[in-house]
Amino acid sequence: MFKKPFQVKTQTLMKGSDRKKLKADIGKLFPQLTLDCLSEMIPKKEEMTVTKIFTHAGDSAFIYSVQKNPLFFEVEKIIYPTVYLLWRYTDLLPLIFTWPPVFSKLTKGADLMLPGVFVRGQLTPSTFSHLQKGDLCAISLLGNKAPVAVGKMLLSGSDMFDSGMKGKGVQCVHILGDELWAFGDNSKPPDLGDDFMPDKNEGTDSTGNGESEVLGADLDLKGPTETLDQPEDASLPSIGGMNLGESGSATGQDPNTSHYDDFTSSNENQSTVEKNLNIVNIQSEQQSSISGDSASVKVQEEEMSLQENGISTIDQMDELLYTCFLCALKNSVKKLDLPLLTSTFFRSFMSPYCPSGKILDIKKSRYKKLSKFLQSMEKKGFIKVKELSKGVDSIVEVDRSHPELKEFKVPDDRKLEETVSSTMEGPMKEFQPPTITEKFGVTTAILPLVKAFGYSKGSALSSSEVRSCITDYVKANSLQMDDSESQVLLDPVLADIVLNKEEGDITTLKWEQLFSRFTSKMQTVHEITFPGLPPVLKKGKVEPIKIDVVQRASNKKITLVENLETYGIDPEEFAHTVQIGVACSTSVSPLPQKNKGFQVMIQGNQINFIADLLTSQYKIARKCITGLEKAPKKR
Repeated sequence: MFKKPFQVKTQTLMKGSDRKKLKADIGKLFPQLTLDCLSEMIPKKEEMTVTKIFTHAGDSAFIYSVQKNPLFFEVEKIIYPTVYLLWRYTDLLPLIFTWPPVFSKLTKGADLMLPGVFVRGQLTPSTFSHLQKGDLCAISLLGNKAPVAVGKMLLSGSDMFDSGMKGKGVQCVHILGDELWAFGDNSKPPDLGDDFMPDKNEGTDSTGNGESEVLGADLDLKGPTETLDQPEDASLPSIGGMNLGESGSATGQDPNTSHYDDFTSSNENQSTVEKNLNIVNIQSEQQSSISGDSASVKVQEEEMSLQENGISTIDQMDELLYTCFLCALKNSVKKLDLPLLTSTFFRSFMSPYCPSGKILDIKKSRYKKLSKFLQSMEKKGFIKVKELSKGVDSIVEVDRSHPELKEFKVPDDRKLEETVSSTMEGPMKEFQPPTITEKFGVTTAILPLVKAFGYSKGSALSSSEVRSCITDYVKANSLQMDDSESQVLLDPVLADIVLNKEEGDITTLKWEQLFSRFTSKMQTVHEITFPGLPPVLKKGKVEPIKIDVVQRASNKKITLVENLETYGIDPEEFAHTVQIGVACSTSVSPLPQKNKGFQVMIQGNQINFIADLLTSQYKIARKCITGLEKAPKKR
């Protein structure tokens, strides 16, 4: 349910009467709780909020949080506890234990299958007699009874026995690492031990047969990473000498006989949960030594190359990045600036603290990418980064109480005359727009021709590179007509690419026809390059900044601006600049479509001011802006 990002509709503080009602509902749902426990769960004086959300599927739900940590959520009038609450009250729900490798399946959206349920000893009708269909339950991993998921029973205990422990057992509603978990403080489950860890000589599968030794897995909860850096079908790392990949099992059995084959996983791209979760890879000392030596040699070679060219070493660039990062958090980033685009943070908040004569180049550091650097800072607890819109990361929270940040003092040579902040009047004076280049992606259809030139499927080529490939191919195979230089003879490779089935009688094409047909078989992509950052390749044509004027009640007009993030413009910063520039009210809200960015709403028809602001201050070309024709005519 919370595998994908949800939309927050409202968030309000709970009144005393609402707390009493919720306390009564929870008391009915969990009659085993004492009054003291209920009072601790629903405190009278601590800050408690209720958040109304809409899930990615469009369902409405309520999240009840204490001190900004979700403890309960309500869906279709059913109240569920979160994993945060269950770590404090492990006996609140019946516990279903499973193997650590199964957890990776659950994070992809799979239900808990009965072959993955751990059964101690012989399975009997009384083993799960306490469970009824539809009951709430918690899922824990062997080795630690701290729950990692909350779900509903799909079968009763007697049905589980009658089915021979086959089929679906538990429907997961909330799991460690999903968006509901990310809504809290992102803490890890505590180590609560296990009441029954199977012995080496004791049967461990669902039928009581087999022999295995189970080792628990530590969970490393990380922030978002870029999808391109982690393949979708990457197998899980090894833990304790056992492979926890999808095709293996923790019991050392043959993968062909593994009970986990019954699990089904989603065919979608890597989900937000997989971005937030990763099982720690504990390698042997020998493997660590080899990989460490290899990495060390690579770093030394890079540092020698940099020193030869008069550039700071990798360690120095890392230190420079870290110092500029702390300077920006200490002096520049204010609470009103959040959420803050990561590209804006690097360009307008970190870069100004770089000493003169030096360049803050992320590619010269060991991180190579801004997202990896911010992920490292998030892991240290300085910030919290979330993907508020598809493909666009933002800093949503800064921990001002972090010990290193509190003790850090900005060097005298780094203090700016003016505080760099998005709340200053007007946009950033030295705003540099990204460079956007339209390219063509290599597809399977044209791969036989371009493969000889060193390109592979998915490579991006500019228009000139496509022409160069075709021209070189024609010359290498002597396909240009002697009697007409404008005609190209089609060999089997070219004919298969540019001709349709009904055009089998065509043997020649003009150069322009050949180029046009060839590029039509390629995928349209565009490359966005922000100053100081590596280029980012995206599918489709680049979307322009959309400006529209709509009429609301009482004949009032408002101006709507969309797609600012594509060009590195912070919507909040832009709205504030317009508000000051024309003395009107503005607001920023997510677009109705999921993961489509933000929309800036401005009172009145302000297209003339917006057009001048975008072209002169933000240096956006007019061809990248639509809706300028709706500007009011000047008198």
